[in-house]
Amino acid sequence: MSRLGEQLRAQRERKGITLEQAAGDTRIREKFLKALEDGDYQSLPGPVYTRGFLRNYAEYLDLETDELVMLYHHESGRPAEPLQTRTFKPYRPIARRSLVFRPVVLLPVIILAGVGLFGGYIYYQLTTFATLPRLEITDPASDGLAASAELAVRGITVPDGRITVNVFPGPDVFGDIRPASDGSFSATVGLKPGSNHVVIEVLDAAGKTNRVSRTIQYQAPATGITSPPILAIEQPASGATFTNTFVPVSGRVDRSVTSLQVNNIPVSVNPDGTWTARYYLPAGPQSFRVVARNSAGGTVEETRNVVVAYTAAVVNVFVNGGDAWILATVDGTNVQGTGRVYHPGETAVFTGKEVRIKSGNAANTQVIYNGQLIASLGRQGEVVERVFVAQ
Repeated sequence: MSRLGEQLRAQRERKGITLEQAAGDTRIREKFLKALEDGDYQSLPGPVYTRGFLRNYAEYLDLETDELVMLYHHESGRPAEPLQTRTFKPYRPIARRSLVFRPVVLLPVIILAGVGLFGGYIYYQLTTFATLPRLEITDPASDGLAASAELAVRGITVPDGRITVNVFPGPDVFGDIRPASDGSFSATVGLKPGSNHVVIEVLDAAGKTNRVSRTIQYQAPATGITSPPILAIEQPASGATFTNTFVPVSGRVDRSVTSLQVNNIPVSVNPDGTWTARYYLPAGPQSFRVVARNSAGGTVEETRNVVVAYTAAVVNVFVNGGDAWILATVDGTNVQGTGRVYHPGETAVFTGKEVRIKSGNAANTQVIYNGQLIASLGRQGEVVERVFVAQ
């Protein structure tokens, strides 16, 4: 589960904003906003563009941008780019005085230089951004018929491009296809009976896109009806209320299931068919959409609606990236067992009217307070004390 995506989606839904509306307001493509909320970092452009998208989206939703950018680097595994510093040599006066620059001579030179720079800038913009990245689809070369439910898509594009193939109806998305060094690429997509609209899109390093589409007709052979997989959700019960705790979502599927997702996030299935996940969510109505698919193409979907409430300050502490000394004080009393060094992967939960968390390494201390994620309490090696009270 992507905690970054859950926080973005929860804030957007709390404001009553649709993805389409957010894309129009922020001028960020809807597929990139959805990829951020789904934690689908492979479908996003490079880290520079993604950080820009994330900062704009976070400011639009009135969220803390720096914390979310740090969480993005943590979840995606993409390292943050270090700040570059520039050094300048001290200006040395002209030693030779044979040539004197007077205002009557210097002013025309400055004007001509400015005009030349402006013309060069305009030319650069036109040549750089006006030309779309190359995208040639060699197979299928045109619209046509398909004899198989699988369609091979091949083509040539720019070597640094990222290819995405969308199939409608579906929608089925095959993203982050990397071309070879000569720009060639290939992908195999699934077709549904009837008319399939296949859209191939390339995004280059400069953020420019180009797309080509094909319409492929596929007539499936007459076969028996595909049986859907078996999906049984054991918890939560629809309409249940969870107070001062996480929401457990668990159940059982049959052996034919090859894919299980909760709110578009993949969930691992145990060998015996059981599965479980837990979600830390803010107060209010919450919805869980569970979708199971099998290898025969059968799909089954279940939805559970619950309510999350808090009557106390519930603080979940996670230690990541290194050791951290942590002391927890609940309602004025130090919690037994704290005041020690916690190692990476250790977690703890504290509940009370007032919870104080003191960390000796704030950067490695992550907190979820009443369903709200705080990516870290501070900087590396910084000693920080935070107070959380019941809302």
